[in-house]
Order: sequence, then C-alpha cells, then structure tokens
Amino acid sequence: MKKNLRLYVKEKIEKGPLILNKKHSHYLKNVMRLKLNDKVSLFNEVDGEWLATIVSIKKNECSILVEDFIKNSDIFYDVWLLFAPVKQARLDYLAQKTCEMGVKELFPIFTEYTQAKKINIDRIRSNLIEAAEQCNFNNIPSVNEVNNFNYILDNWDKFFKERNVIFCDEKSNLNPMEVFSSNKKKKIDKWAIIIGPEGGFSDNERNIINKKNNSMSISLGPRIMRSDTAVVAILAIFQMIIGDWKS
Repeated sequence: MKKNLRLYVKEKIEKGPLILNKKHSHYLKNVMRLKLNDKVSLFNEVDGEWLATIVSIKKNECSILVEDFIKNSDIFYDVWLLFAPVKQARLDYLAQKTCEMGVKELFPIFTEYTQAKKINIDRIRSNLIEAAEQCNFNNIPSVNEVNNFNYILDNWDKFFKERNVIFCDEKSNLNPMEVFSSNKKKKIDKWAIIIGPEGGFSDNERNIINKKNNSMSISLGPRIMRSDTAVVAILAIFQMIIGDWKS
C-alpha cells in the first residue's frame, strides 16, 4: 500500500460505493499497483477529503467504498494571479507552484509582448490537481480562459472592483516589503497580482495600470527573473506579510 495516495475526483463524495472513472481506475491498478482492501483518499473542493477502500478491481473499472470523512476543503486567501503564458515546461512549473503557494484564481493574459500565443487550459488544471494531490491540499485554484490584457485594462473595474492590484513592474523602484507592510493594516482582503511576460510590459500597459487608484507597482529586485521564478518570489513575499503565512 502506498502512503498518502490521494485522488482528486469531480464526483460527489459521500459514504457509500463509488465507481471510479477509467483514468483513475487505470492509475490505481496499473500505475500504483493497488489491490483489494487497499486504502485511498478522495477529495475535491466541495466535499473535502474522505478515506475509501478498494472493493473491486476489473480490467477498466475500480470500485471503492467511501467510509470515513477526513477533513474539510482548504480555504485559500483571496489572491488572484494574472500571468502571461510562457513555454510549456515552465508553464507546468508555474501552475504547480501557484497551487502550492495558495493562489485562489488564475487569469492567463496575452500582453503586447507575450511570446507564447497558445495555452492549454486543461493541462494547467491537470498540473494544479497534481500539485494538490501531492501537497495535501483539498482545493484547486480556478482557471479562467485566456484574455487579451487590453480587454482587462479596458474593463478594469469589472475585474478588480474592491480588489487591490499588485503590479510587478521591472521599472518600479518600490520595495515590495515596504509596500505590503504599509498596506497590511488596512484590512484589505481581496488582492490580485499581475506578472508580465519575459519581455516585460509595454509603456502603454504600464501607464494605464499606474493610473489606477487601486494598483501599486513594485520591484522584484535588481535581477531579471523568468516569469515562473517571479511568480514564486512575489507570492512568497505576499503570503508572508499580507496573506495566510502571517501570524
């Protein structure tokens, strides 16, 4: 029996029998080599996490008996991430880390300098689920369909009403530790973080964002970072000072 084997399932989880889909059945039988009476944990955002026992294994079908409730779904701090797509391997990494770092909602955006013009939303979701399964989370960040960044800029209030926006700008001189520390006592509990593409933001995009009353530009230091690295860096600082790492 493999310890801590967890499966994210879309079906309703409650006490009683459940037939797993073909993909999950194949995974338990042929990849993890589980057998009758082995245990597995099932979870999703709605029903939390439950312990189940394998009661039947057939060629393409695995039946389990859901027995005991383990814990409720996790509640993430309300922080969104807007990001420009990057090459696939690094996008896989970015998706996994956003789940691990507690992002609630993801918004892929095409900016003026975005080089990657295709994005696989289903693959992003798969990476989020994999990270949650491995890291003992019971919640998966939601993923929106890709938007042109100009559309978001033109409909700023629609997206960010009552939400503060952190603009990671390579031309900013503001220290994120100081900016976050000055805002943590204002009892703002809705945030969005914008990370640009490898080529940065255009002057037009930068000027529009900086004119918004609810946006704050910050620097991520003297070194140029890849987008996936910048995501981890800013989320670590944010969660430590404002988010759910603070005491």
